Parts: sequence; structure tokens; C-alpha cells
Amino acid sequence: MENYNREPSRVSVIPARRRTSRNEEHFDGQKKRIGVYVRVSTEMEGQASSYDIQVSYFKDYVEKNPMWELVEIFTDEGISGTSTKNRAGFNRMIEKCKNREIDYIITKSISRFARNTLDCLSHIRMLKELGIGIYFQKENIDTLDSQGEMLITLISSLAQEESHSISENTKWGVQKRFQQGKVHIPTTYFLGYDTDEEGNIVIDEEEAKVVRRIFREYLKGSGTQVIARKLMEEGILTARKNTTWTSDSVYKILKNEKYMGNCLAQKSVTLDFLTGKRVPNKGHQPQYYVKDSHPAIISEDDWNAVQEELKRRSKMFRDPEGKYSIRYSGTSVFSNKIFCGECGRPVTRRRLRSNRGGKKFIFTAWQCRVPAKRDSTFTDCKSKYVWEEALERAFMRTIIELKKNKDKTIEDAKEVIDEFSPTKQEQDRLEELNLQLARITNRISEMAAREPSRNDAIYESTMKHLIYEQEILQLEYERLDENRQDSIYLQKHLDELLKYLDNLEASEEKFEEDIFFKVIEKVILYDNHRVEFNLKCGISRIDWAKHKRKN
Repeated sequence: MENYNREPSRVSVIPARRRTSRNEEHFDGQKKRIGVYVRVSTEMEGQASSYDIQVSYFKDYVEKNPMWELVEIFTDEGISGTSTKNRAGFNRMIEKCKNREIDYIITKSISRFARNTLDCLSHIRMLKELGIGIYFQKENIDTLDSQGEMLITLISSLAQEESHSISENTKWGVQKRFQQGKVHIPTTYFLGYDTDEEGNIVIDEEEAKVVRRIFREYLKGSGTQVIARKLMEEGILTARKNTTWTSDSVYKILKNEKYMGNCLAQKSVTLDFLTGKRVPNKGHQPQYYVKDSHPAIISEDDWNAVQEELKRRSKMFRDPEGKYSIRYSGTSVFSNKIFCGECGRPVTRRRLRSNRGGKKFIFTAWQCRVPAKRDSTFTDCKSKYVWEEALERAFMRTIIELKKNKDKTIEDAKEVIDEFSPTKQEQDRLEELNLQLARITNRISEMAAREPSRNDAIYESTMKHLIYEQEILQLEYERLDENRQDSIYLQKHLDELLKYLDNLEASEEKFEEDIFFKVIEKVILYDNHRVEFNLKCGISRIDWAKHKRKN
């Protein structure tokens, strides 16, 4: 094998193109393309001034460097730094970086860039992989330096903790104002209310008419969907000045305690200061109920009456045994009030045809929805229908009988009311609890009026103890008061029934629709035409709804 004398291999070294620092030119001699990021977190006048100063400063700062070329100053004004999700200027800057339109980012500090450590580091690393550096002027940190990331991890963690501290201080301040009975009620999209020049909440009488109408029509029997449709048909405007009303928007008005002049504060809370997402306050934080915080549009009696009616209809819709579901209807005064005595399900309205004596006619009847083939989940009920006019006559006979035997009516109702009325011992305890609640509420208000520091441990401990004690007393009060409220409800409806009886002109043939709606809680229809009328005052009466053929 022949050997060759070979000269040593010659190797040419191609030097690595190390990243040029922010103050040097690119390899091709081009200037560094600089993006500047400026953010202030509020829209207060002082912050606005800071914002303008920063923009002006960085514009001069970049233009004075001959190695730099300003691409754009990206700005976010009045935006929190805890998340980058809603920062349009920041997100546009990142997109330009991904498109290789920027070589370096200059910003005032890490806290201006992001207070969320995870967001901060993920963006720094992503940009670093693209060869793009960030220079934080206040901390004098360049992310392309070897020690940059370690320092940024430490400082951005401190910035995040600072943001958390600010959030906690703000939350503490808000809760302290609630404890003092100071609530903030925006009126921009609040139907029925406006704010005067001095910042006081005042009633907008034109809009208040709409609110009163919604409460009035609901108490007369209309459902939220029917009310919404009528408002749209008449072109009545919502709080946002459009003509689209929904069942839900009407429902929210009916449930809003602010219409009787009170305010339940802290209905929703922010659980995570980084995301800023608000959720319904289901025991996460204490709530504060402030009475007479502003002028009332609806009386307390009317508001409470609507809440009772909402509960009544809700119970009607949700059968406790899960046998059926039902939707509220205001088509007839009988709608949602009649139930089958055989299977317990709702009775539905039907339009039926008949051919009697060679004459065809249509009549209205009520029948359990199972034999009417309107319930796909149950079939085992054979109850028959009853004529609507027979039901009307049965009710009028019942009312006439109650009038004739007025003393017996009062006696029976009083017996039911007495069952719900609190005993002497319970009444005394209620009065004692009421005094205790008043005293502890005054103590909370007095403490809240003080000006303690944020870290006053004694103040915080005392306030938490008082609020806890108030909550325990309130729970006991509500438990004892439940029966008392039931007795008040029954007495109120007994008085209303007696008023109707005094003014009643006895006539079996003239159905009093308004009286039926006001005094009847529920009707149970049995298979042999027997009808049980349950009245809102707690008593019940039996009659028969058998149709009488006309000659």
C-alpha cells in the first residue's frame, strides 16, 4: 500500500456572530431598530402628565443615539400591568417583534413592562430566542446580558408582590367605606336614576315610570317575557337607550334592591388580582347591606311583594320531587295555579271541539297535562278535563260562601296564622336579637369611622370578630323571623280577602278575575270534578266544577 506524505489540514475559522449590544450597529452596518414601551396604570391627571413626559423623554432618548432608529413608541394608558391580555399597545409591539421589525425594546422599568412574573419572563425568553433584547432603564438591566434573567426574576417577583399589596390595600379601603355605609352606585346605565352636579344620586322621573310599571305589571300577573314584549312593542328605551328588552333584563330590575333605596355592596369579588376576573360573591368576602343609601323608586312593601311572587313562581316551576318542569304563563288567570289532584302535575289549558245536538262548537277546558299528552316523561294519569266556565262558577260560589260565613272564615284563618306566629319566648328573643344587632352594627360603624393603618392587627382582629358575631346573630334572627314573616303574609292576605268580601256583589255568573288572582294561592283539581281552592290567607275550601248543559 502506497503511503503519501500529506501536509497538515488547514482549517479556516469562521468567527461567531455574537449578538451586538444595544449601542452597536448591526453586522450589516444598519442601525438598531428600537421599540419603546410606555404605560401608566390609571387615567388620573397626575398619571397623564407622567405619560406625556415618558413619551417625550424616550423619543429624545432614542433619537440622540446615532446607532438607533425609532420604530414606534408603543403606549398603554389607564391599563393595569398585572396582565398583558388587554394591553393593545404591548401586544402590537410583540407582534412587530415576531415579524422581525424590532431589534431592541427600551422601557422605563420592569414594573412598567409587567407586574406578573410569569408574563414577564415568558415574553423575555420568547424575545431572547428571536435575538431581541429588552433594556429596563431604571434597573439598568439588559436581557441579552448573561446576568439579566436572574436579576429580572428577582425584581419582577418583587413587582408582582407590590401589585398584590396594592390590590389588598385597595380592597381594604373599599371594604372600610362599605362598613361606614359609603357605597358607590354608578348611574350611567341604571334605569330610573341619574347623578346631579354635586355627585348625588337623584331619580329620573321619566325612567322611574318604566320601573314602577314593571313592578306593577308583575304583581298583576304578567310574566317577565310578556312585560319585555310589551315594552318593546311600545318602543320604550332600556337604560342603554335601545329598544331591545329581554326576560332577563326585566328579572334583574325586579330583583334589584336598589329600587327601594337600599344597596347590597360587594355582590361580586376579584379572587385573583393578576387576572382581575370578578365572580359572584358566594361567601368569599363579607357583604354589606346599606339601608336608605339613596332615594327609593319602589316602596319596601311593593318590593317585598314582588320577591314573594318571584319565590312563589319559582317553587311552582321546580317540583321538589323532580316530577315535572313548568314555565310561567300569564295567558289566563288560572295559568300556573291549577294542579292535578291525582298525579300532582300542572293542569294545562285546552281548546276543545264538541258536536252536541248536531251543533259544532269550541270550548275552553283545563286538564292534567299527562292525559292531554303534553308530558313525555309520565303517562300514568287518566284524569278528565273540566270546563273553564265551570271552574269560574265554582270559584264564585266559594267566594260567596266565604262572605256568607265571614266569621267562620276569619276564625279558620286566625287559627292558621296563630300556628305560624312566634311564641312569647320567641318574640322576646327576636326583640333581644334586634337590639344586639343594632348595638353591634353601631360598633362596626364607629370602628369604621376611625383611620387605622393598613397593618393595624388589633383593629383588623376586632373588626373581623364583630362581623362574625353580627353574622351569627343575623342567622339566628332570620331563622326565628321566618315564621313571623309567614304569619304577617297570611294576615295581610286575610285583610285583603275581607276587603274583597265586603265589596263583593254576589253573583255566581259574574267571574271576578282580579279577586281570584289576588286571593288564590293554588287550585287542586280532582278526577270527579272536585276542586280544592287554597287561599293565600292559609285556608282552603272545596267545591265541584261540573259543567251544566244549557237547554
